[in-house]
Amino acid sequence: MPTHAQSVSRVVAEHGCTHLFTLMGDGNMHLVLALAEAGVEIVEVRHESAAVAMAEGYGWSSGRVGICSVTHGPGLSHTATSLLVAARNRSPLVLLAGETPTGYTGAQLVDQRRLVEACEAAYRTVTVHDDAGAVVAAAIAEAARDRRPVVVGIPADLIDASVEAAPATRAEPVPVGLGNEVNAAAAARLVEELRRAERPVLLAGRGVMASGSSALVRELAELTGAALSTTLPAKGMFDGHPLDLGIAGGLTHPDAEPVFRDADLVVALGAVAGASTTRSGQLFPDARLVRLDTVLALDQAAGGNDLRLRGEAHATLTLVVENYRTRGPAEPWFHPARPLPDCWSAELAHYQPELVPGTVDPRYAVLALDQALPEDAVIVVSNGHCSGFASALLRTPAPRNFHLAQGFGSIGQGLTTAVGVALGAPDRQVVVIEGDAGFMMHAQDLDTAVRAGARVTAFVLNDEALGTEYHRLEAGPDTGALAVVPTPRIADVATAMGALGRRVTDLADLGDAARDALAARTAVVEIRTSRTVESRHLRWRRLPVPAGAGRRSTASKGDAHAR
Repeated sequence: MPTHAQSVSRVVAEHGCTHLFTLMGDGNMHLVLALAEAGVEIVEVRHESAAVAMAEGYGWSSGRVGICSVTHGPGLSHTATSLLVAARNRSPLVLLAGETPTGYTGAQLVDQRRLVEACEAAYRTVTVHDDAGAVVAAAIAEAARDRRPVVVGIPADLIDASVEAAPATRAEPVPVGLGNEVNAAAAARLVEELRRAERPVLLAGRGVMASGSSALVRELAELTGAALSTTLPAKGMFDGHPLDLGIAGGLTHPDAEPVFRDADLVVALGAVAGASTTRSGQLFPDARLVRLDTVLALDQAAGGNDLRLRGEAHATLTLVVENYRTRGPAEPWFHPARPLPDCWSAELAHYQPELVPGTVDPRYAVLALDQALPEDAVIVVSNGHCSGFASALLRTPAPRNFHLAQGFGSIGQGLTTAVGVALGAPDRQVVVIEGDAGFMMHAQDLDTAVRAGARVTAFVLNDEALGTEYHRLEAGPDTGALAVVPTPRIADVATAMGALGRRVTDLADLGDAARDALAARTAVVEIRTSRTVESRHLRWRRLPVPAGAGRRSTASKGDAHAR
């Protein structure tokens, strides 16, 4: 009769998961051994939070639900930030967590369910009456269906016990639809809003990507003359399209900002369109905001002039596009934006702060990297001041892929997430753009990347400071100076971990360093950047945008209804 650990290992192997990300402890060690015996590659991390981040990244690139495991008590509590990141990113993954043995009263006792649910993940338990494999199979299905992390708690004294329940079965995700009537009602209201508008913008989020609806959004923009844009996590979805304005939010580029300011309708599709995307309402000051998503509660209040519609992106957009196809394409109402990097040319010319000797301008460093990276690179961008340069200036047209490791606003998720992405897509070149503070939070897991053979290259923009705080505090002896945190030579740290390390203090040397790093299996390029350069997303409040600057012509009300 198999043990619970063997039952779980069979389910995980049948799921197609090639890697388990874990830090072994006494609460999960028998499970890890059983998974290794089943042929799953064990990736031992240096911190439990990294196990969850790597599982999330693995899921992004492999298309499968990522699986990770930690022990009970502090093993689980260490995962809290990464669990919240995955929950906010709506990433499906399963965390197999040990639970303290029955009757345990020691220091590691904690209410694991309350901890996990506080991190916005689901918690499922295995009892003596269950087959742990069946519980895990159901958790994998639940995670895929609901696009969220699911934690399965398995008591340490049960995992190596024999299964007495029925054999584990593989549970398939069950599609959950909203129904034709719900989608039809949303489509009818959306058509009404678009006909009334004169200056519409279609804002697509991760929900559009997940539902495969990007082509429908493009067609709708062409039929209505609306501008196309994305949230930051969906960056690159419309790259190269003449109606594309790029990212909406703090990283909006200079060509797009006046268009957003002049919009009278913003339709958020599969996107929360929260404060970061709307700049707390200031990016679209005169626009009615209509949100379409499956997860919005029908009774959820919308503020002011906003409207919330519940509907599935693909089904609803199909109905809306069918309504417009007989009308033919409409002329855009706005000045088209120039492609990257031309849309940043005025910004680059007008904002030229003096650089600290021995450093480079991070904007020009990112532009140089953009040219050096393979056209099919998978790009992971971390949070922090570095994101203000990398997310804004890197091109991401297909076949490049873009992933944002910052669902909870945390720094330090970039490297670990990228390792999981690399192991989930071993035939792709994975690149992570990280800041020095974020890199140092999980530098120890560069060792994990090397041991696991992850094909990942980290470019660390090192200004030797907590960049965002440095600029928000304004540099001074008693304020911003406290945000200056010198680092050890990051390239040397990388070398000590077994990776290739390169250090760049002159922009002219970046091309050769990038070439060497991309040719290596695992590498880090430390780019010493000047902290005198403040990203535009921190300066936007000080940049005036004239009213009407984005409009190509003033459309009459009759023209708007003709759409």
